[in-house]
Amino acid sequence: MKTILLAVFFAALFGNVSAQYTGPGAEIKFHTIKEVQDNAQKFDRKDTMVKLKGFVIEQIKEEDFWFQDATGKIRIEIDKKYMPDAPFNEKTELIITGEVDYDLLEGTEIEVEKKIEFVQPPVQDNTGTN
Repeated sequence: MKTILLAVFFAALFGNVSAQYTGPGAEIKFHTIKEVQDNAQKFDRKDTMVKLKGFVIEQIKEEDFWFQDATGKIRIEIDKKYMPDAPFNEKTELIITGEVDYDLLEGTEIEVEKKIEFVQPPVQDNTGTN
């Protein structure tokens, strides 16, 4: 009996943790870098999460990078825990999700707050040669 109660308890506990609202307003909309920069102050005040599609084109510091799309480039900060498991380079199209951080003197940056996604899954070398 105790085993059944424990199973029900853990199922209820962990079942609720993974459930997420998926209705209207739950989806984070894609933005361009230009849209983010044009609305940076407003996005920062509202702690807006934005989703961008583009390329990490250069590493500036340990966790700071330049991210670029067709409309411009912006500084992003990626904590190691949000880095993808597979390697990527400046030719790998990525989707980043993060919070806009606007500073009048330092400019605008995106603080990546979710795991980075690949637009196309990385190609794995299955030939046995590295």
